[in-house]
Amino acid sequence: MPTIQWGPAIGTNLNINTLGYNAPPQPIYYTDGDVERIGASDVAEIANQQGTYGFAGVDDHYFLSATVNPGPSLQLNYQIIPVATTDPAEDPPPPYIAWAVTYPTSPSGAAFFFGPKDFDVLAAVDRDLVRAIHFGVFSWFVVPLLRALKWINVYIGNYGWSIIALTVLINIVMFPLRHKSVVSMRRMQEIQPEVKAIQERYSKLKMTDPARQNMNKEMMQLYKERGVNPASGCVPMLLTLPVLFSFYAMLSVAIELRGAPFIGWITDLSVYDPLFITPVLMGATQFVQTKMTPSTADPTQQRVMMFMPLIFMFMFIWAPSGLVIYWTVSNLWAIGQQVLTNKLIGPPVVRTVRPPAERRVKSAGSGRSNGAKERK
Repeated sequence: MPTIQWGPAIGTNLNINTLGYNAPPQPIYYTDGDVERIGASDVAEIANQQGTYGFAGVDDHYFLSATVNPGPSLQLNYQIIPVATTDPAEDPPPPYIAWAVTYPTSPSGAAFFFGPKDFDVLAAVDRDLVRAIHFGVFSWFVVPLLRALKWINVYIGNYGWSIIALTVLINIVMFPLRHKSVVSMRRMQEIQPEVKAIQERYSKLKMTDPARQNMNKEMMQLYKERGVNPASGCVPMLLTLPVLFSFYAMLSVAIELRGAPFIGWITDLSVYDPLFITPVLMGATQFVQTKMTPSTADPTQQRVMMFMPLIFMFMFIWAPSGLVIYWTVSNLWAIGQQVLTNKLIGPPVVRTVRPPAERRVKSAGSGRSNGAKERK
């Protein structure tokens, strides 16, 4: 039976540059419509296996070596090849993985791929081969975003500025959703004194007390009078999350950013900012955005939320600079949109809490509450 051996396969050790944002070399194979990736620590469990594969081999974050559409029933063999470190004080780098493919008979037209995981290149070789790029659960949206980024870069010629341009375009599309969310949150913020007054009147009642149902009725009546939908502030923002996660996934795995310079000190958009300037800018812009965003949380929760920008800043300090640029531009856009929305809807309305007598629930069969009758 003919056997073709590959190895050591690939091992760019890029995860050292970004502390975990790049996948180390690992076995990969596509079978029964699913892509399987095996961690180096589990290679011994799948070292020898037999089956039918769309493609099989070894990949890392940006490169792939694989047999493509090899036909029915072949045998795969994987072997770990450790890499020695030059400094005993440092952790050893990820190992290389050698692999071999054994055919039951002499293969006819056997095809192999060794090269970058560029979407267009992989698609030109075999359509299923693009599955080697780990776009995540939002791959249905990541691919159009990637094509849009590459199309914009044809005209701009710099992937850093292309990321900024695409971020602006995406935020323009999402403008109505965010505007609606901010307006709804503002309205909820305006009626918070009345909401808390209602809650305080029923605070001494047990949760099982039937009288607490009146609190819900009063709350719903208040929302109806003020034209507020409690869910309308969250739903528009939830609709934007797939876009954000897709953009994040695209910038995490796009080989186009590998070695792509932006400006000055940022010479590679796929690794972290060596001066940590962009993560600090991201944290500062997110702090301003958080402070400007209307909130219905109590003062303690609001103070806790003000720590989130600091947490995000440290989370992104080792992230690829292309991701940090995207997040920073999104924050700047959100700040500008908040300023514009504030001008469009005007200053917050200060409401005084109405006496309890005016918050009576409408009696059955009556057209308006007693408080409404008194005001007439």
